[in-house]
Amino acid sequence: MNSFVPLIRNEWRLLLFGFVLMFFSSAGQTYFIALFGGEIRQELSLSHSEFGAIYSFATLASAVALLWTGSFIDRIALPKVSIGVILLLALSCVLMSFSQNSAMLFLAIFLLRQLGQGLTSMTASTAMMRYLAASKGKANSLSNMGYSAAEAVIPTIIILLLVSFNWRQVWLIVAALIVVVVPVLILSLLNNHSSRHELYCNEIEDRSTLDNNTKLTTPKVRQWTRPEVIRDPLFYLFVPGLVSQSLLYTGFMFHQIHLVEEKGWSLLVWGSLYFLFSITTIVASLTVGAWVDKVGAVRLAPFVTLPMAIGLLLLSGSDSTLVAGVFMFMMGLSTGSQAAVSAPFYAERYGRLHFASIKSLGTFVMVLMTAISPVILGLFIDRGFSMNILALGGSIYACLAISIAYIGYRLSLQRDL
Repeated sequence: MNSFVPLIRNEWRLLLFGFVLMFFSSAGQTYFIALFGGEIRQELSLSHSEFGAIYSFATLASAVALLWTGSFIDRIALPKVSIGVILLLALSCVLMSFSQNSAMLFLAIFLLRQLGQGLTSMTASTAMMRYLAASKGKANSLSNMGYSAAEAVIPTIIILLLVSFNWRQVWLIVAALIVVVVPVLILSLLNNHSSRHELYCNEIEDRSTLDNNTKLTTPKVRQWTRPEVIRDPLFYLFVPGLVSQSLLYTGFMFHQIHLVEEKGWSLLVWGSLYFLFSITTIVASLTVGAWVDKVGAVRLAPFVTLPMAIGLLLLSGSDSTLVAGVFMFMMGLSTGSQAAVSAPFYAERYGRLHFASIKSLGTFVMVLMTAISPVILGLFIDRGFSMNILALGGSIYACLAISIAYIGYRLSLQRDL
């Protein structure tokens, strides 16, 4: 961990900027919105399936819109785009507080997902990849700790607020907190950003000049555009490995109560394992982030789901409570690894100039998978498939995704020769 010290000492402002954005992106994350699910369903007279359908369709619509909105992060100055996104996120919280019917709820969730899960987190990762390229793995992991910190403290805070306020008032409190706190922090932490951005622009231009006008043996750093990425066959080999963790995690966690009941585990014990999951995720993210800077994200990308594949295989063969702990540990390893590798992969493979536009393409695929995986597993459960069979199928799927991504990695090496 000593390798993090110089980075933190020299770039603490930008790292804290990323941490803050990742922390407040929680307003558009699944776990945050789910905290209000019971009250929203009761007041708007929605069934579980109706609320789930509204949420899934809003998430899918947000993923599609992100293909267009994500490119704004590449074209607008970082202070302006970050403040704009944060203020719109606060406005989305206000809209949620005033939702009176399914249509308003759909729009509120769409905006929360678009601005929270989508643009706020993408703005943070873009800043880390673009301006801290030499330490992108460690920077990305430190920035992502903002999300982990939010997961650790926000649920308790929201539950305490709901004791004294109704759910609509809590959303207004969240909006007010975002408006009062975050823009001030952004302006303070980015007060020297113009000089940093100038250095980034000079670096991109200087490297392009060297590549075009000299015969240096340094490999050319190509700055891909999104249309070029879409036409790249290797993109479709890497992506299954990068998003399979999100697909499997979301599917099994969405049906976790059914899993616990079928296995005969104590719900209290299962809930206590989330602490193990959170700690493992943080440690894995920091460790793998350091590896990214040493060996490269492209080399590590195929293997981010490997721990989850092992965990699912063990889960499929035992009802032991010990296996529940191992499974949560393995999920934490994969979750932390994906968080550390995903953004650096796109920067390393496709360049930094159009990073947000390209990352939005990967995010679209990831969100699409997380939206359909609960439905797919639910259909199998309704048809009588046991969680053991589904866990075995998930493990086999993960191994296939890992193999395909590894083929993509080997082919990428041949292309670079």
